[in-house]
Amino acid sequence: MSQLKPSFVSDIRSALEKSRFTPEDFQIELPDTGRILARITFVHKPEYFLALLEEEKQEQVTIEQKYLMSTRTERIRHVIYSVRTVPGSFKTQSDTEVDELDGVLELIPKWCESIRADLYALTPMQDPLEQLRSQLQANLDELVKQPNDFFNEEELSIVDKRFDQLYEEISELREQYSLTKQNLEALQKEIDEFKKSARAYPKGIWARVTGNKLVKATGQLVNSPEGRSFLFQQIRRALGLTDDA
Repeated sequence: MSQLKPSFVSDIRSALEKSRFTPEDFQIELPDTGRILARITFVHKPEYFLALLEEEKQEQVTIEQKYLMSTRTERIRHVIYSVRTVPGSFKTQSDTEVDELDGVLELIPKWCESIRADLYALTPMQDPLEQLRSQLQANLDELVKQPNDFFNEEELSIVDKRFDQLYEEISELREQYSLTKQNLEALQKEIDEFKKSARAYPKGIWARVTGNKLVKATGQLVNSPEGRSFLFQQIRRALGLTDDA
């Protein structure tokens, strides 16, 4: 027999009914003994659960007896209720103490929101630029033969020329890819930083940092597969991964 009244169990079901899910999405266990009063499990992902716990807590209290000019220490026992949720709002597990049993009724919808948020977060994210980024990083070894070396003046001149050319070619495609003035200004700012950092970073660090930033700076300008292919070739050339001058 459940330790909880049937009416309170009904309130628990109502709280589940008002959530993002339905009571049928959960299994409710009501142990007849022990510290667990109720355990609610999300049947589609059993590691998600909410448990209502009852525990006895002992505290030492010092009592001052003024008329006897003395003090004494007593152990006081009282019952506390807590709710354990997996997942929690921010952590994988959360433990919350509640003043009264009905405090769990307010926590059930919040727990259901955490489940929903986690399920959404598990959805595979399709990054259309990931293949571009991966291909670029994989090819950087072709460029960086001596990653700890710095660019010499001749190499820096080539870097400047290639990035200026990259900006001009993207600018010429402004109408085709609906690029705004703000898009081009942001790209120019990034390119200026790429040229500046080439004078400060070792080749290996510069190539990888610049490759990632280039994908981010230019990839968002072009949404079509053809546009991304164009960018890939232009970025490869700017980084020195092709023989084009």
